[in-house]
Amino acid sequence: MRSFAVFSRLLALGAPLFLASALPIRSVSAQAATVAGRVTATETRQPLAEVRVSVVGATLATLTDSQGRYALRSVPPGRVELRVQRVGYSERTRVVTVAAGASAIEDFEMARAVVQLQDVVTTATGMQRRVELGNTVATLGDVNKRVEQTSVSSISDLLVAKSPGMTVLPGNNTGSPPVIRVRGLNSLSLSNAPIFIIDGVRMNSSAIGSGSTSAATSNLTNLDPHEIEDIEIVKGPSAATLYGTDAANGVIVITTKRGHAGKTQWTWNAEAGAVTDPTTYLTAYALLGHTPTAPTARCLLIQVAAKTCFVDSTRSLNILNTDSLTPLARGSRNQ
Repeated sequence: MRSFAVFSRLLALGAPLFLASALPIRSVSAQAATVAGRVTATETRQPLAEVRVSVVGATLATLTDSQGRYALRSVPPGRVELRVQRVGYSERTRVVTVAAGASAIEDFEMARAVVQLQDVVTTATGMQRRVELGNTVATLGDVNKRVEQTSVSSISDLLVAKSPGMTVLPGNNTGSPPVIRVRGLNSLSLSNAPIFIIDGVRMNSSAIGSGSTSAATSNLTNLDPHEIEDIEIVKGPSAATLYGTDAANGVIVITTKRGHAGKTQWTWNAEAGAVTDPTTYLTAYALLGHTPTAPTARCLLIQVAAKTCFVDSTRSLNILNTDSLTPLARGSRNQ
């Protein structure tokens, strides 16, 4: 009986405290709001699953289901900021005003985010991030964008002023290859040209033809910038480690394009021009006279000075500047 009386007295003393602490909880639960909605992709209007929806500055968060729907409960009333996040999509935030005990509908659209990853370079010791590589490797980047937006018609147009220490001189004749030097002049007798690697295969970039009767050409002139995805310029010890001693002058690694998902695109360009020689050539003069043994002869100045040939008249002719005699004519070029 005594223990029952003590328990009754404790219960009587604790009841007000229990009720006092329970009343605020019921009040907050009654005032909490709910925010629900749907998250879709901007490009396709398809629902996005596994999107994290959270309240900024609070611990309230949830994930969308396979239909892109979400529901945040126990949201404090008033102005709250919602944030939606998903890998591969740009983060979105929005301020929502919810009333106590009410529900609000907020839909979101998320656009794809293009993230520039750290450049990775393949070396003889494996793949390394560019920031960890001790050798100089220059990458041209988005070649396709440069070809479409600028006037690029040859490989030399892509390489001009793209790597420190590299010089590119265009060919002096139509169809002649450019002169490319990655590491300057290393030899007086051997070639100073870099080697070219296309999709892992070495290309013969030496001159074709002597150039005595026509311009010497090369496989470099056959490289179409529209077919190139990326170009890497490698110089330093890693170049010789990967490609042997021939790479002492540097290596230009070319990666060609591959098929991508999407609609087909065609690019067409043409170039034409005229070839003329604006040079004014000097006129040739001739001294005509006679010698003691010949009634007519062409005298040389040394003969005139020695008085072995006597000048009777002077003639002049410029074959290159005479329209009816010149072998030079206006030409055309196209590609």
